[in-house]
Amino acid sequence: MKIDILSEPPADIFKNHGKYKIAFILLLALACTGVLLGVYAIVADTKYYGALEKAALTLFAGSAIPLFYVGEKLQAYKKLSPGQKKELTDMCRQYFEIQGYCDLVAKAKRRIIFAEYDACKTWAEEKQRIAEQDGQL
Repeated sequence: MKIDILSEPPADIFKNHGKYKIAFILLLALACTGVLLGVYAIVADTKYYGALEKAALTLFAGSAIPLFYVGEKLQAYKKLSPGQKKELTDMCRQYFEIQGYCDLVAKAKRRIIFAEYDACKTWAEEKQRIAEQDGQL
């Protein structure tokens, strides 16, 4: 998710959140089904052990990569921890651009999500790096 803190906060920032949640739940269900099928294949004495083992491995391993991808997409929507909130407050005091962005988010009556916090932190680090370079020249 691309966030530009120098412009208006995206109005439709949560449009894909529901899709990611549903996809994550479905992929997690497939992975759990694979594990349960594998356990059943081990515990039950059946002549279909080889087929059950392949099916379990396919379900578990096949859903692992998409599950990881969707899980990473969901990380962008996390709430901020108390330490991150404090760090964001400090950045707001230091940079008026970040304060302006946070004010616009508050005006939209929603919370800052992790992707926005990360964008603010990256922007502040870049601004600090540029200031350090200018001080050295």
